[in-house]
Amino acid sequence: MKISRFKPDILVVFMIFIFIEVISFATYQTVVLGQIQRNKTISAMKTKIEEEVVLSDEEQRTLDLINEYRIENGLTALKPFSELQDVAKLKAEDLVNNEYFSHTSANLGTPFEMLKNNNVSYKIAGENLAGSTTPEKAVQAWIESTSHRENILEEKFEYTGIYVLESPVYGRIFVQLFIGI
Repeated sequence: MKISRFKPDILVVFMIFIFIEVISFATYQTVVLGQIQRNKTISAMKTKIEEEVVLSDEEQRTLDLINEYRIENGLTALKPFSELQDVAKLKAEDLVNNEYFSHTSANLGTPFEMLKNNNVSYKIAGENLAGSTTPEKAVQAWIESTSHRENILEEKFEYTGIYVLESPVYGRIFVQLFIGI
């Protein structure tokens, strides 16, 4: 009868295999749990999306012009979302009160940080800003700008918030946020 000696190499390989499997399962479990939480958040958001959004005449005109352009380009119309409207208002007020014009605010951060800090979940998001006197001029300026036009024509965007505020520098500040969920 022959008894072979146990080789430590096999034990090391076996332990590495077990370690990799445990990490893979933990990562999968984290991804699944994260997806479950995200689905719950999106369900709650969809309930809020159903709430009616009250737009000023200028905000409604801006939305109508944006949606006309999207439809002309074979896309669906954006739907207003009250929570995006609230964040757009925060940004517009910040722009006017702190006399700057930028996508990044010293107080509110980037558009993506603003959305996160206001509990707005999304897969994709964007922001358009304009200083102008009318919705027609603001939307035309966005259409003539490559990056702003790309936001308007992004097929993954489904919802928007638009806020228009009087500005002593620009006449009016137009803030439009977009998300896709």
